[in-house]
Amino acid sequence: ILERFGMKDCKPVSTPMDPGLRLTKDMSPKTSSDAALMKDIPYLAAVGALMYLATTTIKNKA
Repeated sequence: ILERFGMKDCKPVSTPMDPGLRLTKDMSPKTSSDAALMKDIPYLAAVGALMYLATTTIKNKA
């Protein structure tokens, strides 16, 4: 997944973001230049891949 999204050489961290952080529309890009920077980044595909990984690698506790 990291290679697919160009993050293969990123340094690992235990928690890159505050787990209690609530994302809102107010945090979205305000300027056209900020929006242009984010336009070509496949956020939805990355989140989907991580969700798939998280749900398919959980050990069956039944």
